[in-house]
Amino acid sequence: MKQCRVSFKDADGIEHAVEVEARTLCEAVGLAIDRFRRCEHVKYDPQGLHQFTVEPREPGTQHRLTRNTFDAWLRRPARSPADMALKAKLKEILGDAP
Repeated sequence: MKQCRVSFKDADGIEHAVEVEARTLCEAVGLAIDRFRRCEHVKYDPQGLHQFTVEPREPGTQHRLTRNTFDAWLRRPARSPADMALKAKLKEILGDAP
């Protein structure tokens, strides 16, 4: 479980955010939608194109990498059985990765 900040901008351009504890990205968004719906200060009118921003809260940690760096990592030999399983899962999910 990770603490996450989930935010979205409403139709008036106002950004709303909540903190939730979730295991996955979709769980974080689902919990946030529930909280937004229950908040009297947020007019949450769900639309398919609402974009949610999910930020895991790990103090002082931010990572940036290019797609090329990611692809190079994915092509490198796995260092452990867990690494091999992770890379196989990502290759299956992405389908287009080298």
